[in-house]
Amino acid sequence: MEFAFRHHLIDTTLPSGLYAQTALADMDGDGHRVYITGQQYGTIFGYRISTPDDWQRFVLGENSPSDVGGAVLDVDHDGLLDFVTGGAWYRNPGKPLTTYEKIVFDPDLRGIHDVTVADIDGDGRMEVITMSDRNDVRWHKIPEDPRQPWPHTRIGSPVHAGIAVGDLTGNGALDVVRTNVWFENVRGDATEWVEHPLPFPPQATERLTQKFMVNATHATVCDVNGDGHNDIVMIENEMTGGKVMWFENVRGDGSEWVVHNIRLPDDEIRGAYHSLCVGDLDGDGDLDVLSCEMEGIPGEGRPRYFIWENVDGKGAEWREHVIFDGNLGGHATVVGDVTGNGLPDIISKPWHPRPDNAVEGKCFVLFLENLGNA
Repeated sequence: MEFAFRHHLIDTTLPSGLYAQTALADMDGDGHRVYITGQQYGTIFGYRISTPDDWQRFVLGENSPSDVGGAVLDVDHDGLLDFVTGGAWYRNPGKPLTTYEKIVFDPDLRGIHDVTVADIDGDGRMEVITMSDRNDVRWHKIPEDPRQPWPHTRIGSPVHAGIAVGDLTGNGALDVVRTNVWFENVRGDATEWVEHPLPFPPQATERLTQKFMVNATHATVCDVNGDGHNDIVMIENEMTGGKVMWFENVRGDGSEWVVHNIRLPDDEIRGAYHSLCVGDLDGDGDLDVLSCEMEGIPGEGRPRYFIWENVDGKGAEWREHVIFDGNLGGHATVVGDVTGNGLPDIISKPWHPRPDNAVEGKCFVLFLENLGNA
């Protein structure tokens, strides 16, 4: 399989700052996806596509309370997707290219790196799961009046990054992964959690130059080998020379794990892989893995984008493809069919740009249009 992507620079005029809080969703219900990215503790921008070379930027929200994480869900059940980041949600007004109203649900929740949404208590409604190394791993119940404070329940202690959600025991309840441990949703209603170890391999300590890098990962819960059991794909995301791997859930109940390498570091030290997208990227019915190198924690060469193809469909053989080598790195990359051709496209931006990048050190938004195997 060969991948073909055409690159488009959506924007090179973003105001200076640190950018994260990414999402990609049909916010207006018109079939066109909107890309979202926001400044750390600043302005949140949305981009609405007209054509691959023509995107309309608008201010989605102001005064973000978040560090990195962001997610979309219909908070107030009005049929429109809203945006959640940090301890606030931004209510979708239902008018394209219009600023959303900011509503704070937890004024003390800051420094959020991970935000995800799932029906964690099994009540048929979505909840919000967050992690910050300034507080903990917790889930938030959205009340009937979402303008009121959202009660939260502690799941466990945090690291800087590494939350994923999925059923690891096979009992239908959603559990939570946090790098080197997973938390079992014992009763299925998210009221009781038991911590279990994961065989997270030792890190290259000489590259852990900052405290936040320790045990910092991205993770996704999914069935890598097609055996009907949920596994975990994990990537070291805050250090140079990181590993890409998956953890096989051998018995399907979370009691036994085997680590399989997708990509190990070699003589060339790569930039931090601060993105992880897992899905069928080549249309053959199995799960592939995408990431890219970060400009803010650079490697020895210029940053590139990679797809690791699941060659045998069972996670035993992987083939690396460099899909973009244009000296523009990525951070918190998102994937989705933007053009409507049924193929997954890629949108990314830097945490902060390198002065020697391909756009003269400017901040940017990059769109990689999937052309299939053209």
